Amino acid sequence: MKIRRSAVCLFIFLAVILLFFSKSNISLADDCNDVAPGDAPNFYSISMASSTATLYFVQPSSQFDGYIISYGLTNSADNYSVKYPMSSINGANSYSVNNLFPNTNYYFKVRAVKGCAAGPWSQTLYTNLKGAGNLPETGPSWTPVAIGIAGAGLVILGGLLFLLFL
Repeated sequence: MKIRRSAVCLFIFLAVILLFFSKSNISLADDCNDVAPGDAPNFYSISMASSTATLYFVQPSSQFDGYIISYGLTNSADNYSVKYPMSSINGANSYSVNNLFPNTNYYFKVRAVKGCAAGPWSQTLYTNLKGAGNLPETGPSWTPVAIGIAGAGLVILGGLLFLLFL
């Protein structure tokens, strides 16, 4: 069975497009015209109950339309993140992160966003739970985005190897 060169070229073209769109999901847009919040939320407390952490913070003084909460098992707090919309309110904000491993130390940080622009990170706070010393100090090293990029890279590599042996 002989495969046409046009089919191979189409395959490579689609793999490159897949890689481009996967990469564009990682970072904020280069052509963002929004003004980033100038200050960080005042992140002051975490309460932990079973497998849920509730974070408490005060909004920044600059304009914003949402938050990014980043957390993980090391002090960089960058293994996982969630972005959610939120307008200005009076008083403290709270946000609950569910489905955490019990008896595990987690580190958290918060930043405000305005459209596609993100402000500075708050201080990093951590839970200090008894019994966490026997657990690993680092979280998963692969995120869904990283797996998608690695998969697209393998598709491109496979297409190139196919061309070499055609």
